[in-house]
Amino acid sequence: MRTIPALLVTIGLAASLTGCAASGAGTAASDCATPGAASRAVTASGAFGKEPKVSVPAGLTTTGTQVSVLRSGEGRQVEEGTPVVLDYTLVDGATGKAVQSSGYTGPSDPITAGAEKYGPIGKAVECARVGDRLAVAIPKSAFTQTGTAGTESRRSEDAVVAVIDVERAFDSRATGTPQLAGDGMPAVVLAPSGQPGITIPSWSAPANDQQHLLRKGSGAELTERDTAVVKFTAVSWPQGGGSSTVLSSSWSDGSGALTLPLAKGQVVDGVRDALVDHHVGDQVLAVVHQQSGPAVYVIDIVGRIAG
Repeated sequence: MRTIPALLVTIGLAASLTGCAASGAGTAASDCATPGAASRAVTASGAFGKEPKVSVPAGLTTTGTQVSVLRSGEGRQVEEGTPVVLDYTLVDGATGKAVQSSGYTGPSDPITAGAEKYGPIGKAVECARVGDRLAVAIPKSAFTQTGTAGTESRRSEDAVVAVIDVERAFDSRATGTPQLAGDGMPAVVLAPSGQPGITIPSWSAPANDQQHLLRKGSGAELTERDTAVVKFTAVSWPQGGGSSTVLSSSWSDGSGALTLPLAKGQVVDGVRDALVDHHVGDQVLAVVHQQSGPAVYVIDIVGRIAG
Protein backbone atom coordinates (compact mmCIF):
# COMPACT_ATOMS: atom_id res chain seq x y z
CA MET A 1 0.00 0.00 0.00
CA ARG A 2 1.29 3.45 -0.93
CA THR A 3 1.75 5.99 1.85
CA ILE A 4 0.33 9.10 0.24
CA PRO A 5 0.22 11.19 3.45
CA ALA A 6 4.01 11.14 3.88
CA LEU A 7 4.44 12.40 0.34
CA LEU A 8 1.91 15.16 0.79
CA VAL A 9 3.26 16.33 4.10
CA THR A 10 6.96 16.48 3.24
CA ILE A 11 6.70 16.75 -0.56
CA GLY A 12 10.23 18.14 -0.75
CA LEU A 13 8.83 21.63 -1.14
CA ALA A 14 11.23 23.15 1.36
CA ALA A 15 14.20 21.85 -0.60
CA SER A 16 12.99 21.84 -4.19
CA LEU A 17 10.74 24.87 -4.15
CA THR A 18 11.16 26.99 -0.98
CA GLY A 19 9.19 27.70 2.17
CA CYS A 20 8.87 29.69 5.37
CA ALA A 21 7.12 29.17 8.71
CA ALA A 22 3.71 30.58 9.55
CA SER A 23 0.77 29.90 11.87
CA GLY A 24 -2.17 27.59 11.21
CA ALA A 25 -5.39 28.46 9.43
CA GLY A 26 -9.02 27.68 10.24
CA THR A 27 -11.02 24.80 8.79
CA ALA A 28 -14.65 25.94 8.83
CA ALA A 29 -16.72 24.48 5.99
CA SER A 30 -17.73 28.01 4.93
CA ASP A 31 -14.04 28.69 4.22
CA CYS A 32 -13.75 26.07 1.48
CA ALA A 33 -11.36 27.23 -1.20
CA THR A 34 -12.81 28.74 -4.40
CA PRO A 35 -11.53 29.09 -7.96
CA GLY A 36 -9.20 31.90 -8.97
CA ALA A 37 -7.05 33.02 -11.85
CA ALA A 38 -4.21 30.67 -10.89
CA SER A 39 -6.29 27.48 -10.55
CA ARG A 40 -8.22 28.33 -13.74
CA ALA A 41 -4.92 28.54 -15.64
CA VAL A 42 -4.23 24.83 -14.97
CA THR A 43 -5.30 22.15 -17.46
CA ALA A 44 -4.94 18.37 -17.21
CA SER A 45 -5.70 15.69 -19.77
CA GLY A 46 -5.97 11.93 -19.38
CA ALA A 47 -8.26 9.43 -17.68
CA PHE A 48 -9.37 9.93 -14.08
CA GLY A 49 -7.23 7.85 -11.70
CA LYS A 50 -4.36 7.78 -14.19
CA GLU A 51 -1.39 10.13 -14.22
CA PRO A 52 -2.50 13.17 -16.21
CA LYS A 53 -0.60 15.46 -18.53
CA VAL A 54 -0.65 18.75 -16.65
CA SER A 55 -0.12 22.14 -18.24
CA VAL A 56 0.74 25.12 -16.03
CA PRO A 57 1.98 28.45 -17.41
CA ALA A 58 5.47 29.26 -16.10
CA GLY A 59 5.58 32.06 -13.57
CA LEU A 60 2.17 31.20 -12.06
CA THR A 61 1.48 33.10 -8.81
CA THR A 62 -1.31 33.17 -6.24
CA THR A 63 -2.23 35.11 -3.11
CA GLY A 64 -4.04 32.20 -1.45
CA THR A 65 -5.24 28.65 -2.00
CA GLN A 66 -7.47 28.37 -5.07
CA VAL A 67 -9.37 25.28 -6.23
CA SER A 68 -10.99 24.66 -9.61
CA VAL A 69 -12.89 21.50 -10.56
CA LEU A 70 -11.49 20.13 -13.82
CA ARG A 71 -13.77 17.08 -13.79
CA SER A 72 -16.93 16.78 -11.72
CA GLY A 73 -17.65 13.61 -9.80
CA GLU A 74 -20.97 12.36 -8.48
CA GLY A 75 -19.79 10.59 -5.32
CA ARG A 76 -20.14 11.59 -1.70
CA GLN A 77 -19.13 15.09 -0.69
CA VAL A 78 -15.98 15.52 1.36
CA GLU A 79 -16.35 17.43 4.63
CA GLU A 80 -13.93 18.38 7.36
CA GLY A 81 -12.82 15.14 9.05
CA THR A 82 -13.55 12.92 6.03
CA PRO A 83 -10.77 10.42 5.21
CA VAL A 84 -10.06 10.61 1.47
CA VAL A 85 -8.07 8.41 -0.91
CA LEU A 86 -6.49 10.39 -3.71
CA ASP A 87 -3.77 10.56 -6.34
CA TYR A 88 -1.95 13.72 -7.30
CA THR A 89 0.61 15.37 -9.56
CA LEU A 90 2.63 18.33 -8.26
CA VAL A 91 3.94 21.13 -10.47
CA ASP A 92 6.28 24.00 -9.64
CA GLY A 93 4.35 27.09 -10.67
CA ALA A 94 7.56 29.06 -11.18
CA THR A 95 8.79 26.75 -13.96
CA GLY A 96 5.63 24.95 -15.03
CA LYS A 97 7.43 21.61 -14.61
CA ALA A 98 6.09 18.54 -12.78
CA VAL A 99 8.16 17.75 -9.68
CA GLN A 100 6.37 14.78 -8.11
CA SER A 101 3.40 12.43 -8.38
CA SER A 102 1.76 9.87 -6.13
CA GLY A 103 2.43 7.03 -8.54
CA TYR A 104 -1.17 6.17 -9.47
CA THR A 105 -0.63 2.45 -8.76
CA GLY A 106 -2.55 0.36 -6.26
CA PRO A 107 -4.40 1.40 -3.09
CA SER A 108 -3.06 4.23 -0.97
CA ASP A 109 -3.46 5.46 2.58
CA PRO A 110 -6.14 8.14 2.98
CA ILE A 111 -5.55 11.69 4.12
CA THR A 112 -8.12 13.44 6.33
CA ALA A 113 -9.76 16.59 5.01
CA GLY A 114 -9.06 19.56 7.23
CA ALA A 115 -6.61 17.71 9.51
CA GLU A 116 -3.66 19.87 10.52
CA LYS A 117 -1.15 17.21 9.46
CA TYR A 118 -2.08 17.58 5.80
CA GLY A 119 -1.92 21.35 5.65
CA PRO A 120 -3.28 23.17 2.62
CA ILE A 121 -3.74 19.93 0.66
CA GLY A 122 -6.10 18.60 3.34
CA LYS A 123 -7.93 21.90 3.33
CA ALA A 124 -8.17 21.99 -0.47
CA VAL A 125 -10.12 18.72 -0.73
CA GLU A 126 -12.89 19.91 1.61
CA CYS A 127 -16.13 20.37 -0.34
CA ALA A 128 -14.92 18.17 -3.22
CA ARG A 129 -16.84 15.09 -4.35
CA VAL A 130 -15.56 11.61 -5.02
CA GLY A 131 -14.82 11.52 -8.74
CA ASP A 132 -13.62 15.13 -8.89
CA ARG A 133 -10.35 16.09 -10.50
CA LEU A 134 -9.15 19.29 -8.85
CA ALA A 135 -6.64 21.92 -9.86
CA VAL A 136 -5.22 23.42 -6.67
CA ALA A 137 -2.91 26.45 -6.56
CA ILE A 138 -1.19 27.09 -3.21
CA PRO A 139 1.34 29.78 -2.21
CA LYS A 140 4.76 28.33 -1.46
CA SER A 141 4.78 30.03 1.93
CA ALA A 142 1.92 27.73 3.02
CA PHE A 143 4.60 25.06 3.57
CA THR A 144 7.36 25.09 6.16
CA GLN A 145 10.59 23.11 6.45
CA THR A 146 8.62 20.25 8.03
CA GLY A 147 5.71 20.44 5.64
CA THR A 148 3.32 22.18 8.04
CA ALA A 149 0.65 24.43 6.61
CA GLY A 150 0.70 28.09 7.43
CA THR A 151 -1.35 31.22 7.00
CA GLU A 152 -1.17 32.18 3.36
CA SER A 153 0.62 35.31 2.29
CA ARG A 154 -1.48 38.34 1.36
CA ARG A 155 0.90 39.13 -1.48
CA SER A 156 1.25 37.38 -4.81
CA GLU A 157 3.91 34.67 -4.80
CA ASP A 158 4.99 31.60 -6.74
CA ALA A 159 2.41 28.83 -6.67
CA VAL A 160 2.63 25.14 -5.98
CA VAL A 161 0.10 23.40 -8.21
CA ALA A 162 -1.51 20.06 -7.36
CA VAL A 163 -3.83 18.20 -9.73
CA ILE A 164 -5.76 15.85 -7.44
CA ASP A 165 -8.05 12.94 -8.29
CA VAL A 166 -10.46 12.31 -5.40
CA GLU A 167 -10.95 8.55 -5.67
CA ARG A 168 -12.66 7.39 -2.49
CA ALA A 169 -14.01 8.75 0.78
CA PHE A 170 -14.89 7.11 4.10
CA ASP A 171 -17.22 8.15 6.90
CA SER A 172 -15.82 10.74 9.29
CA ARG A 173 -17.04 8.77 12.36
CA ALA A 174 -18.61 5.43 13.31
CA THR A 175 -22.16 5.39 11.97
CA GLY A 176 -23.50 2.21 13.56
CA THR A 177 -26.53 1.84 15.83
CA PRO A 178 -25.84 2.78 19.50
CA GLN A 179 -25.67 -0.20 21.88
CA LEU A 180 -26.38 -0.52 25.62
CA ALA A 181 -23.57 0.43 28.00
CA GLY A 182 -21.36 -2.38 29.27
CA ASP A 183 -21.41 -3.36 32.93
CA GLY A 184 -18.35 -2.12 34.80
CA MET A 185 -16.89 -0.43 31.73
CA PRO A 186 -15.88 3.22 31.37
CA ALA A 187 -18.54 5.71 30.29
CA VAL A 188 -18.27 7.32 26.86
CA VAL A 189 -19.93 10.52 25.64
CA LEU A 190 -19.56 11.94 22.14
CA ALA A 191 -19.08 15.51 20.99
CA PRO A 192 -21.09 16.66 17.95
CA SER A 193 -18.06 15.86 15.78
CA GLY A 194 -18.01 12.29 17.09
CA GLN A 195 -14.92 12.78 19.26
CA PRO A 196 -15.30 10.62 22.37
CA GLY A 197 -14.88 11.66 25.97
CA ILE A 198 -14.04 8.79 28.33
CA THR A 199 -14.77 8.66 32.06
CA ILE A 200 -12.88 5.98 34.01
CA PRO A 201 -14.77 4.44 36.98
CA SER A 202 -13.33 4.49 40.49
CA TRP A 203 -12.67 0.75 40.63
CA SER A 204 -9.66 -1.12 39.27
CA ALA A 205 -9.34 -2.15 35.65
CA PRO A 206 -10.36 -5.72 34.77
CA ALA A 207 -7.53 -8.24 34.99
CA ASN A 208 -7.75 -9.16 31.30
CA ASP A 209 -8.32 -7.32 28.06
CA GLN A 210 -12.00 -6.64 27.43
CA GLN A 211 -14.14 -5.24 24.64
CA HIS A 212 -17.61 -3.75 24.39
CA LEU A 213 -19.46 -2.68 21.25
CA LEU A 214 -20.69 0.91 21.57
CA ARG A 215 -22.06 1.18 18.03
CA LYS A 216 -22.96 -1.69 15.73
CA GLY A 217 -22.17 -1.04 12.10
CA SER A 218 -23.38 -2.81 8.98
CA GLY A 219 -20.33 -2.38 6.78
CA ALA A 220 -17.72 -4.87 5.61
CA GLU A 221 -16.23 -7.28 8.15
CA LEU A 222 -12.52 -6.83 8.84
CA THR A 223 -10.14 -9.75 8.47
CA GLU A 224 -6.45 -10.10 9.29
CA ARG A 225 -5.68 -9.55 5.60
CA ASP A 226 -7.24 -6.09 5.64
CA THR A 227 -6.15 -2.63 6.70
CA ALA A 228 -8.56 -0.78 8.98
CA VAL A 229 -9.22 2.94 8.66
CA VAL A 230 -9.89 4.22 12.17
CA LYS A 231 -10.15 7.19 14.48
CA PHE A 232 -9.41 6.61 18.16
CA THR A 233 -8.83 8.03 21.60
CA ALA A 234 -6.81 6.20 24.27
CA VAL A 235 -6.72 7.12 27.97
CA SER A 236 -5.00 5.54 30.95
CA TRP A 237 -6.84 3.55 33.63
CA PRO A 238 -5.06 4.65 36.82
CA GLN A 239 -3.81 1.95 39.15
CA GLY A 240 -4.15 2.65 42.86
CA GLY A 241 -5.86 5.99 42.50
CA GLY A 242 -4.82 9.05 40.54
CA SER A 243 -6.30 10.67 37.49
CA SER A 244 -6.75 9.34 34.00
CA THR A 245 -4.76 11.02 31.24
CA VAL A 246 -5.17 11.08 27.49
CA LEU A 247 -2.45 8.91 26.00
CA SER A 248 -3.22 9.62 22.36
CA SER A 249 -6.09 10.80 20.20
CA SER A 250 -6.27 11.02 16.43
CA TRP A 251 -9.25 13.33 16.94
CA SER A 252 -7.25 16.05 18.65
CA ASP A 253 -3.60 15.66 17.62
CA GLY A 254 -4.12 16.85 14.04
CA SER A 255 -3.52 13.47 12.43
CA GLY A 256 -7.09 12.55 11.48
CA ALA A 257 -7.86 8.96 10.50
CA LEU A 258 -5.14 6.30 10.69
CA THR A 259 -4.60 3.06 8.81
CA LEU A 260 -3.83 -0.06 10.82
CA PRO A 261 -2.74 -3.29 9.08
CA LEU A 262 -4.38 -6.21 10.84
CA ALA A 263 -1.82 -8.95 10.20
CA LYS A 264 -0.43 -10.43 13.42
CA GLY A 265 2.45 -8.45 14.89
CA GLN A 266 1.51 -5.20 13.17
CA VAL A 267 -0.65 -3.76 15.97
CA VAL A 268 -0.89 -4.27 19.75
CA ASP A 269 -2.86 -7.49 20.30
CA GLY A 270 -5.62 -5.86 22.32
CA VAL A 271 -6.19 -3.22 19.66
CA ARG A 272 -6.05 -5.81 16.88
CA ASP A 273 -8.63 -7.92 18.71
CA ALA A 274 -10.91 -4.87 18.83
CA LEU A 275 -10.79 -4.66 15.03
CA VAL A 276 -10.57 -8.13 13.47
CA ASP A 277 -14.06 -9.62 12.88
CA HIS A 278 -15.67 -6.26 13.59
CA HIS A 279 -17.43 -4.20 10.93
CA VAL A 280 -17.09 -0.83 9.28
CA GLY A 281 -19.38 1.47 11.24
CA ASP A 282 -18.60 -0.22 14.59
CA GLN A 283 -17.38 1.79 17.55
CA VAL A 284 -15.49 -0.41 19.99
CA LEU A 285 -14.52 0.24 23.60
CA ALA A 286 -11.46 -1.82 24.49
CA VAL A 287 -9.51 -2.24 27.73
CA VAL A 288 -5.96 -3.11 26.69
CA HIS A 289 -3.15 -4.09 29.07
CA GLN A 290 0.11 -2.48 27.95
CA GLN A 291 3.60 -2.23 29.45
CA SER A 292 2.72 1.18 30.87
CA GLY A 293 -0.48 -0.16 32.44
CA PRO A 294 -4.10 -0.63 31.38
CA ALA A 295 -5.45 1.73 28.74
CA VAL A 296 -8.94 2.34 27.43
CA TYR A 297 -9.44 2.78 23.70
CA VAL A 298 -12.51 4.04 21.92
CA ILE A 299 -12.07 3.11 18.26
CA ASP A 300 -14.28 4.22 15.39
CA ILE A 301 -13.95 1.85 12.41
CA VAL A 302 -14.64 4.18 9.48
CA GLY A 303 -13.29 2.16 6.59
CA ARG A 304 -11.65 -0.96 5.22
CA ILE A 305 -8.92 -1.30 2.63
CA ALA A 306 -9.06 -4.87 1.40
CA GLY A 307 -5.89 -6.93 1.64
